[in-house]
Amino acid sequence: MKSRGWASVGLALLLVVSGVEAAPPGATDGELTALFVRYYSALKKERWDEAFGLLHERLKQSLQVQNPHDLAVRNYGAQHDLIQAFKDFDHIEVVKAEVDLTSIKGTVTASGDGNVAGKLVYDLIVFRAGPGRPLMYRVIMDVGLEKDRIIRLTQASMARIDPGSRGDVM
Repeated sequence: MKSRGWASVGLALLLVVSGVEAAPPGATDGELTALFVRYYSALKKERWDEAFGLLHERLKQSLQVQNPHDLAVRNYGAQHDLIQAFKDFDHIEVVKAEVDLTSIKGTVTASGDGNVAGKLVYDLIVFRAGPGRPLMYRVIMDVGLEKDRIIRLTQASMARIDPGSRGDVM
């Protein structure tokens, strides 16, 4: 039962985080990082057209989004699902969760022929209801880019990293 909850959290995180233009063949870690900083910035600022334009058609199909409005609706739904998962499985009342844009680090593991594979690491800030410090989680994603578009975003792990945590891995 609990593993199904964390699968929901993983899916919600995938939907909360979405797109920018991809790096060319031979991409560097810095280019991959910059791409995702722009992507998550677009989502944070609700620039749905920009984020939607950076998703590859295959990812759009798997997410079932046909236009920027669909992406916005999906993003708001994912935020709600993530908040609900924290409530149901961690018994934490959460107001919102957001990516710390300054924490994003990309690592290219393979590139060529317009395709890039890599890892993306970022910190997720979880704001609890009421007083107290926000919680911090380190998220690691496997990413894939094809022809200047994001084709894959898969959560590899999520671990709590804020002071006082026990390093809980999800």
